[in-house]
Amino acid sequence: MSFDNYTIVISGLGGQGLIRLIQILGNALMYYGYEVITSETHGLSQRGGKVTCFLRFGNKVNAPMPMVGTVDMIIALEESTIMDVLKYTKPDKSTLLIISTYEKPILGIEYPSVRDFLKNLYESSEKIYLIPAIEIAKQQTGNPKTMNSVILGYITQFLPLSKKVLEENIRLNFSRLSLKLNLKAFHEGLNL
Repeated sequence: MSFDNYTIVISGLGGQGLIRLIQILGNALMYYGYEVITSETHGLSQRGGKVTCFLRFGNKVNAPMPMVGTVDMIIALEESTIMDVLKYTKPDKSTLLIISTYEKPILGIEYPSVRDFLKNLYESSEKIYLIPAIEIAKQQTGNPKTMNSVILGYITQFLPLSKKVLEENIRLNFSRLSLKLNLKAFHEGLNL
């Protein structure tokens, strides 16, 4: 796997901590000397609306937004939000899809059926990972908000990052009890 030019898209809902997750990842990647560019699109994010963040890193990164069909990894922190970003998957179906099984139906919008959901996923990628991140966060920390740290721990296996550097970046972003819980959730993700 080449990290000369690598792109990650993270989708979710406002209030899920997508931007903080991007910051932790970006800072850890810069520690290793990669160029890092991040950007995000959000509408009613404070009201639980959909948010999409982009992180591009490598030896030479030129633009903050990826072209359709060029993304290496997509992370969905809410299950249905993956549907909006599947257009970024590579035609050869090599894009990694990391999907939290967390569901939050939105009033007035029909949630995709399991059949349609899986059909769309398998048409887009051969590398699909469904992670019960919120359940793990609740069981292990008692706080569902630590689900992003579970995801962060899980995706470490696919990226040129060490546990130590990510732990340090978690320490820079959280304090006291929140730090303790997020570190615990991160280690749970590492062990998946």
